[in-house]
Formats: sequence, structure tokens, C-alpha cells
Amino acid sequence: MAQPGSSAVYFGGTVSYNTRKARPLLLNDAKLHEALVRPLTAGDAESEEGTYVRSKIEHTERVALSYCEQMGTDYAVAESGASGPTFTPAGLDRGFAAIAVAKRNSQSGEVSIVKQDVIQSTHNDRQINMRMFADGAAGLLFDAVQEDAESNIKESFRQADGEKYHFDRATKLRADADELSKLAKDGKYVVLRGGQSLFGDGFELKFLSHDEVQSICNATGCRSTTTFLGILDGKQAYFGADLIGGSDDSVNDIFAKDEEGAHFSDTRTGAPLLSAFHNELALHATALSQWQRRSAYCPISGSKTELIDGGTSMQSTSNGAKSWPRQDPSMIAAITSRDGDSILLAHSSRHPPKLHTVLAGFIEAGETFEKGVAREAFEETGIRIDEDSVEYIGSQPWPFPQSTMIGFMATADASQPLNIDEDEIVHARWFHKDEVRLAAAVEGTTMRKEVAKEALDADPTLPLLIPPKGVIARTLIDTWLKKLPL
Repeated sequence: MAQPGSSAVYFGGTVSYNTRKARPLLLNDAKLHEALVRPLTAGDAESEEGTYVRSKIEHTERVALSYCEQMGTDYAVAESGASGPTFTPAGLDRGFAAIAVAKRNSQSGEVSIVKQDVIQSTHNDRQINMRMFADGAAGLLFDAVQEDAESNIKESFRQADGEKYHFDRATKLRADADELSKLAKDGKYVVLRGGQSLFGDGFELKFLSHDEVQSICNATGCRSTTTFLGILDGKQAYFGADLIGGSDDSVNDIFAKDEEGAHFSDTRTGAPLLSAFHNELALHATALSQWQRRSAYCPISGSKTELIDGGTSMQSTSNGAKSWPRQDPSMIAAITSRDGDSILLAHSSRHPPKLHTVLAGFIEAGETFEKGVAREAFEETGIRIDEDSVEYIGSQPWPFPQSTMIGFMATADASQPLNIDEDEIVHARWFHKDEVRLAAAVEGTTMRKEVAKEALDADPTLPLLIPPKGVIARTLIDTWLKKLPL
């Protein structure tokens, strides 16, 4: 094109200035070319200007779809309109551009329009309009690609490194005591003791059989509270076994002799190392056992309760009132600077030295998640976030004792002064992306003091440590890092 401003903004694509002569540039597709040159029929009470704009909207949609389908690209963007200074349709005296973005589904290969927009200019300066329209097309394409990337991040969080399985909690079986009794005999058991789970020698749960759980109870004097968890791939039933009573020494002595290195370890810090399936089982069993231990009495009558429905609900022994496990919603949010270069991280007294993480807190009664993010950020650090920037990323059960962590991203003006609530956190500051990238290279369960110490001994210059992969705090930090240019 020889139009002023065009060479500065259009490159690496096809530009069709004279549509009637552009068939070779339009994939040499006769049907596509015919659709572009055929005038539209005006609708009822539609002006000539309105019909012209509508034609450009339909044209860009067809072109984007055709290019994406025939060129085999992941995305295609098409822009069409009028930039000025002269215009063909009567009544049109300022520039406009219709833009469409097509995307190919990575699984099915199906192509569809994912973004469309019409940009209206306030003047007819061709050079200024062409740059504005090109920037608009690039921005719309960027939004489509970014949303796709964020969707993939969320999916990877749900699928945990590609592991796929179908674990059915089989809620209809819970009331069938006879069927559960049959399943229990051949079931696999997640063994718990207080806030600990039974791990194997590596990073996996150690499952016991029904008879093995009974043998441990007989040998140590403890009792087991059994809970139905669900069925894997329609075949294998899983149960939780919470060992209560007996001495810790007697229970630990049993596993000290285990050749496969079975041992009890803290679920809170150990669960992030597990595979997605083992992590789900550990947190599911822990949530139910924690609730069971706290619910010996009916909240209505004060009388004793008994477990029913496979251990997933309680019933009062006096009035029959039922109760179920509850989860308290908590927000957890990565607050980043508006320019994206820094992130606000905090250090708590319960964390190892130099370990910093994102902000978190409970959602109050009658409060939205978005308002909770804003309130907690201000209460803990004195930072006012951009409330319209709050974006949901993912969630994670956190039964310590009964929370569900709801993860968000948000931005804030990093020049605001920090005002730390020392009852909540020890200190907080903005960390530059380069500092956080160094911390992200550290492997292991950094929330454990011995692991954190080992990392700092190996590199005392590390500016900070961050939570390990497998917890939502790290997912939020990684989500931010993945958006940044290298």
C-alpha cells in the first residue's frame, strides 16, 4: 500500500486495499472473494452508513475464519473499515474499523471467532486512524492469546502436570451401609493420625488394606474412624482411617519396621509434593477427619452425635438432626504492581526465614471475594488495590482446619507506603521479578524449616524463598511470572 502511515503499521500479513482486485490475496478463494464484493441489503430503517459498517463486521469474520482454517494457524486477525479522509457511504465522515479474531481449538481443531470489536474514530485523518486501527487489532489479538494462556494455566493447575484420573466420590453409595461394608473389605485406606498422613518412602501416600488397619489397632490399642472417600475409575474403593488413641510411640514402632519406609508426616507441608490424585485423597480424608474430631456433639441439642453415611455426615442421638462438614472460604491473592514488574509478598512468624508468600485471609459474612481481597490487602499491608483488577485464578482445599482457598490476581500502585499489621505478618515488601525468579528455581518443600535452611545454606545470597509447587500460593506466583517477558 502507498497510503500514508500504512507501511509503519502493516507487515507480516495480507493487506487488501482494493477488494475487487484482491482475490489472489484472499487465499484465491472465489467464495470468500464473492462474499466480500457482494453488497449487503439494507435492513429495515437501516442507514447506508449502518449497512456499510455491518458489511465490514461480516467481512472480517469471514476472512479471519478462512485464514485460520486454510493456513492452519492457531489464530488469525482480520481488520476492515474506512480510515478517511474521503468516504464512499453517504453520512460517513469519520473513520472506523471492524476487527475479528479467529482461533483454532487445540483439541478438536475447530475454528471459531473468539473476539470481535468495532473501533470508532473521532476524525478522518488516515495516518492516525490506520495506526489506531492496527493497534486495536493487535490489542484484540493479544487479549485472545492471553486469555487462552491463562485458561491453560488454570487447566494445568487442575490437572497437575497432565495427570488424569476419574475419582468418583459416589455420594449415592454413602447411605448404602451394606454396599460400603463390602467395598471396605477390599478397599485401600489413607491412614491419618491427627494432622499427619501415612507416607511411603517417596513422595506418595502409603495405602493400607482393611486387615492391616485392624492389625495396627489391635497391636497399639488405638481405634480407627473409617470414612468412605470414593471410587477410582469405577473399580477401586478408597477409605480414610483416622487412628485415635493409643500411644504415638506404639504406633510409630509399627512403621519403624516397615521395609518400604512408611512413616507419618505433616499433611500440610507434605501434601504439595504428592501427585494430583494422592493430594486430593490426602486433603479429602483430612478435611473429614478434622471435622469428625470437632463434631462429637450436636450444635442444636448439645447431645452426642454418631457418624452416618459412610462417615460423611453426623446425626444427633437425641433429635436426629443432621450436620455436614463445612468449609470456610478464604481469599489468597497475588498483588502485583501496575507495570507488572513487582509482586507484594509477606513473611509470617510461622514461616522459615526468608520465606515470603502472597496475602491471604478469611472472607467475612456478607462479603464478596473481590471485596475480601481489597480488605485483607489493606488491613495487612496498608495497600489499596485496584478493585476492578481482581481476577479469579483457581482454588484449593485447605483443611487446616476447614478452609477452601480461593485464588486471585490483582494490581496496585506500588508507590503507596506500606503499613504492616504486625499482629498478622512480620513484614512485607515489593519484590522485583528477577528476585522472584531466583527463588522459583529453588526446589523442595520450602515451607519446612529444614528444607529452607538447606536452600539458604547452599546460596546465602537468595533474597527470598517462596512456597513450593503444589500449593495455590505458588500457582499464583507462577501465573504472574509466566505472563512476564523473558
